[in-house]
Amino acid sequence: MTSPAPRLKRRRVPLACSSCRQRKSRCTGESPCSMCKDLQVECIYPDESSNNLTGDKRYILRLEKRLVGIERTVQQLWQAKGPITSSPVAAQPTDDVAQKRQSDTISELGEVDYSENAIDGMGAMNFTDEKECGFFGPSSNIAFMRYLSRAMSKTESNDVSRVVTPPPVRKRGGMESVGQTQAPGVSQEPTAVDFIAPRHVNIYALPPEDRTRTLIEQYFEKTGQLLPFIHEISFRETYLQMRLRGFSKIRRTWLGLLNIILAISTSLSMKDGISPEERIQESDIYYQRANSLCDRESKRNASLEMVQYLLILGQYLQGTQKSIQAWTTHGLAISAAYQIGLHSPDTNQGYSPLECEIRKRTWFGCVLLDRTLSMTFGRPCSIPESYIQLDLPSQEIQMLSSGSEDGGSSQLDGAFFTAAIKLYVILYHVLDSCYGQNLGLQNSLSAADSMSHILDGQRRLNEWRTQLVPSLGLHIHEHLMTPEEVKEIDPRYTIKQRFDIVLSVRYHNLRILLHRSRLESLLKAFWLPSDISAEDKRIVMPMGLASVHSCVESASSIIAMVNSITTSTARHHELLGGWNYTLYYTFNAALVIVGCMIVAWKDRDDSPSTWDTVDKSRGYIEKAIGALRRLDSGNRVIARCIEYLSQVVLILDTLSKSSVPLGIGGDSSMQLRQRKLILKSWVRLICHFKFHLTDKICVQLQIDRIRTIQRLPVCFQNSGVTFSLLNTLTHYLT
Repeated sequence: MTSPAPRLKRRRVPLACSSCRQRKSRCTGESPCSMCKDLQVECIYPDESSNNLTGDKRYILRLEKRLVGIERTVQQLWQAKGPITSSPVAAQPTDDVAQKRQSDTISELGEVDYSENAIDGMGAMNFTDEKECGFFGPSSNIAFMRYLSRAMSKTESNDVSRVVTPPPVRKRGGMESVGQTQAPGVSQEPTAVDFIAPRHVNIYALPPEDRTRTLIEQYFEKTGQLLPFIHEISFRETYLQMRLRGFSKIRRTWLGLLNIILAISTSLSMKDGISPEERIQESDIYYQRANSLCDRESKRNASLEMVQYLLILGQYLQGTQKSIQAWTTHGLAISAAYQIGLHSPDTNQGYSPLECEIRKRTWFGCVLLDRTLSMTFGRPCSIPESYIQLDLPSQEIQMLSSGSEDGGSSQLDGAFFTAAIKLYVILYHVLDSCYGQNLGLQNSLSAADSMSHILDGQRRLNEWRTQLVPSLGLHIHEHLMTPEEVKEIDPRYTIKQRFDIVLSVRYHNLRILLHRSRLESLLKAFWLPSDISAEDKRIVMPMGLASVHSCVESASSIIAMVNSITTSTARHHELLGGWNYTLYYTFNAALVIVGCMIVAWKDRDDSPSTWDTVDKSRGYIEKAIGALRRLDSGNRVIARCIEYLSQVVLILDTLSKSSVPLGIGGDSSMQLRQRKLILKSWVRLICHFKFHLTDKICVQLQIDRIRTIQRLPVCFQNSGVTFSLLNTLTHYLT
């Protein structure tokens, strides 16, 4: 019997590979070993001179080289991102205690906010239809546009085929879509940010020293003057000390405040000669840094610095398509202000005169933002008038440093702020009495009560204009400003002139809002029978006509001011406020003139001389379009409003001229081209308002519904008009 072969003893391996050592498995000692071959992993043997605890030094060196390469690639991406190519701040800021400077550069990354809504931050208009909805109540532009669309759908000219668009289907209470989407009708070229937008942003990076100083100076030259609640000297000293210490001691909230100041300065200033796309891209970088620094802190901590940050953030968001964030930020600012007692006279008494003034002005900044957003979004005010118990801003404490102008002009910020606060007190009463505090309760006032509120509001406005404003050394422009007047403005008094013009635009806008309630009642008469008796109508109609004329006067004044300033030199453009506010006021003024012209059509035949003023205002719509084009050429939000006004103008001409028949048969070539252009305009408006392609529309537009449906996608038969319809119908009509 043969004995079994002796088992071969396993060869001892003096050094196992790193992979086998980590798995604690037997290594064959080959290169690569059998285990690494089977697993298809890299087989690396550690240096014999190193002990088991230090690992493979060559492997660590390779990892370090790879890390250096990755860092270099990231830096190149940041340089390609835009003009912000600075290094991160070499410090780790904290909320309460500044830490010592560390030897290594710390680069904390924050999430990037890509969100964008179908409503711009000023609530000027909505462009799309999405699942998410928001409330835009009676005082908003969007609510007024609903009146215009229904009235235009009922308007007919004697010798023109009736052109009708049915009223837009809205949810009860003024609900509108605000979801993330893209508006139709405006081509959007891809920008650099579309291709290389990072998922994270280095929150401690800052622009070069000279760029930072320039943007800070531009902020206090414009935005800081119109809302003067940040003490310029203290802010500049803090920034200087931060630079001298090499950013070793810095509060996180202050760094967020600095970044949002850089963001709004970049967004609103046009002095640098860069394109709107570049300004938007650069300002978005600062916004992303500020948002990453303070977004969480704004929900956890409350301080004066945080309230100031939220107020400026709210202003910045009003120039973007982030309407949801603008409204949410507004609520956070007011909550934080209540939490630290900015509204309380007793609490503010415990501070030095300067700090007490800063706290007081910051509270009034919350009030002004509250009234502005309530007006533009059509939502209830968050701060009742009874909660405002602080004294008005002091004109003795100087918040801004003296610039190139004389000392008297540079210290007018307190007077301007006081005039603005008093004007917004009237705004609160107008929203309360004429628009039901924007609660959307659908309780319409009687004609007598409405006129009573309008008369009371006009009395308040007259007292503010003739008594308060002159006592503060300021002036309201009531006449139609001309470009020649703008050119004659002395550059030494630019600050005072800017205060006068901004107050004038706000005054006229509030006057429009006051009288617009009667204009809306006249527009509503197009589709609702009036329950006013003939005797009462003889009393109410003249007062309604007076409100229409007041709207036309103030709308023409706003457009004339903006048009005259934008046609002048770039230096004079600084006389206006932020482009987003100017856009809102100008767009609103043009819409009001459209509404007045629609009302005039109804009664023009009975009393043509009564409507002469309205007829003469027709040219101001074109002036508004031209002024907006010059306001900021290439700005996406402005371009959308210009397109809408352009389509409305074309439809106005269609309704008012009997020489352009809409019938298909027998058209000359010129009439055919005009008919196609008109139909294209109606198609764009149909897309804006999400109408249905019903039999009624087809008959009134004199197009064959069956043939149209056969040649167009199925989506037109039973569903609402989608945005793809614009291109398809336009192609069909070409």
